[in-house]
Amino acid sequence: MNARLSLFATVAVVASAFALSACYGTGSSGPPPPLAVQFVMAPPTTVTLGTSFQVSAAVSNNSKVNWSCAPSGSCGSFSPAQTDSNAATTYTPPMTVPTGGSVTIMAVSVQDMTKSASANVTVNPGGTISVTFNAPAPPPSLTASAMAQLTATITSTVMNAVSDGVDWTATCSGSTSGCGTFTAAHTNSGTSTTYTAPPTVPAGGLAVTVKAASTLDSTSNVTGVIFVTSTGTSAYLCAGCSYTYSVSGEDASGFFSLAGVFTTDGNGNITGGEQSFSDFNFSTGNTPDPILAGSTYSFTSDGRGTITLMFDDTNIGVSNGATSTVTLGAVFVSPSHLLITELDQSATGSGTMDLQTIGSFSTSTLTGGFTFVGGGADLGGLPLGYGGVFNVDGPGSISGTGSTFDINDGGNLAKKQTLTGSYVVSDQLGRIQLTIHSGGFQTIGLGGPIVVDGYITDATHVKFVEVDSNVGVSSGLAIGQGAATGTFTSASLLPSGTTYVFTAFGAIPVGPIALATTFTSDGSANLQNGTSDVNAAGVPSAGSVTGTYAVDSSGTGRVVVSLKGNTISGSPNNADTFAVYLTGGSDAPLVLELDTYGVTTGNMFTQAAGPFTLASFKGSYGLNLTLFGFDTNNNTYDIEDDITGQAFADGAGNLLGVLDINASGAPQTGVGLSGLYASSGSGRFTGSLTPATSSTALGFSYFLVSPSEVVVIETDNNAVSLGLFRAQSPPF
Repeated sequence: MNARLSLFATVAVVASAFALSACYGTGSSGPPPPLAVQFVMAPPTTVTLGTSFQVSAAVSNNSKVNWSCAPSGSCGSFSPAQTDSNAATTYTPPMTVPTGGSVTIMAVSVQDMTKSASANVTVNPGGTISVTFNAPAPPPSLTASAMAQLTATITSTVMNAVSDGVDWTATCSGSTSGCGTFTAAHTNSGTSTTYTAPPTVPAGGLAVTVKAASTLDSTSNVTGVIFVTSTGTSAYLCAGCSYTYSVSGEDASGFFSLAGVFTTDGNGNITGGEQSFSDFNFSTGNTPDPILAGSTYSFTSDGRGTITLMFDDTNIGVSNGATSTVTLGAVFVSPSHLLITELDQSATGSGTMDLQTIGSFSTSTLTGGFTFVGGGADLGGLPLGYGGVFNVDGPGSISGTGSTFDINDGGNLAKKQTLTGSYVVSDQLGRIQLTIHSGGFQTIGLGGPIVVDGYITDATHVKFVEVDSNVGVSSGLAIGQGAATGTFTSASLLPSGTTYVFTAFGAIPVGPIALATTFTSDGSANLQNGTSDVNAAGVPSAGSVTGTYAVDSSGTGRVVVSLKGNTISGSPNNADTFAVYLTGGSDAPLVLELDTYGVTTGNMFTQAAGPFTLASFKGSYGLNLTLFGFDTNNNTYDIEDDITGQAFADGAGNLLGVLDINASGAPQTGVGLSGLYASSGSGRFTGSLTPATSSTALGFSYFLVSPSEVVVIETDNNAVSLGLFRAQSPPF
């Protein structure tokens, strides 16, 4: 981190005042005046390493002065250390900045050591000293007694700052004992040391802060938090636990989607489960594929890992003629939530994975309103997006009352349509089959109804994949509104003064498009003070955004948002229109574009209160990116890559991490990542990300939802990318 010690400090001078002598009658002999010490040539407020200054003090009876300083042993020296009253001595600061960044200089009367003068002087290194971690960054989690190699580099023009090296410390619960050890507590700049976690940890684990500090100036340092736990990496997925997952992206046929559930043994093995799948060549339909014995998983201490699922269906994954394998790349965000990609040669895509928290399922498991959005392609290959709210008003029943439906099929629109439906519980793994009927399908020439296999994570979250041959190939997410069902009627649902981070990702006629923007609601109808980045098929732009919103009076939670400025339409005079479906809880509302400019889906995140500084983006993060690179064969951005990884942000503008990349069916694991970010004082940072596979830095903007969630969008013509950083919360 950069550290420049203050050039200003208050000099505190503690001295006995010279008292006026009392008047006595002629011939009387009163007491001598009290002895006092005061500076004549006072110390400066600051001193730079490698320089010196003169200082002098007067004693009221002209006795000698002893010179000293604190903290003892690391505060510098005087030449000479004793002077006559009013005579100068030369003070030379220590070779390194002392702990606390300042010294206290003291002039003490030789005759009466209780009489003295003192001053505090800030010791300035004379320039900036930056300390940064090298790859690999401190892992977010370690098992007790496990080891991690750590390296830090010092960058500075300050004399001796680089050559003096790095000091390493580990602290926990306010103590330096029992927090682990280093093979070398002092290293040269750029030289590694090995940290070993303590052999035992308290129940629940132990958060250890490792610090790499400049030996010259300990206030210049970088820190990382390692959570030490008794849990081994094979138990990151817990014994007897089930996880739902979904992925969508591209395979050889075009768009594909899958969703499923599996159970783990806490020791690296998957003991059962099932998966629904659909692309333009094949669908599992009413019969999902069982997950076979021999399926496994493994993770490393940074939360990254792979999940290998085996099937007897050779229509999916990588087939050997008898069985097939689907490999997922994953990174932990928390013990119950992971970001995932498909990481094999058969397909590439992105998605999520979550701990299933209920174990018994019936048609009464789901109740009330559910916000949902799905996306993919119709049967003709046009981009497809749909969304709305379905109201479960009884076991297995979806009512037309309190439900609504929108669809965007390649710019063919049907808005605010009726919706009815039903669902059945297919098995006790949490799979349901849900059927949605809407006149919207017929309005735009699609057959309908849409039939999806849904996998229940909990009573308010369902991942789904389309398994019919009526509409297209699609997948999405449904989020329960709970007690808020039917209550969304007031414009104040977007409270005045609340700022949002709004995203949309999908397609326009010339290729892929990504939008990230902020805006602030006035609580009645207007969206103000927006700042956006758009990447339209490799043409990036940045600018301002304004808009309006209207809450449907039906109470379903459907909000129509209209945005103008630097948006998807490409013209400041044209308004993009979106449906935003409110969730009624902590989940970000879901977004569907409803105009002829593009077919996109996204989220509307409520931004935490600012201000946002570099230190707002600090710690260990799991990340996921989807990008579309340039295809030189047809001059379009249609080559999909999907990435998961783990990154460390040092709070001073530097990123370091490791990526697992599926480059259009060519997996690469353990790819190094570096990055930069700079604060503008708002929630939008600018910077870059540089994978080790890239010869150039890739431009990115970072939209901070909060210190624990950051949206990233690519701002150059290398690719169209949108992604998310989420703070990791071990133990996993």
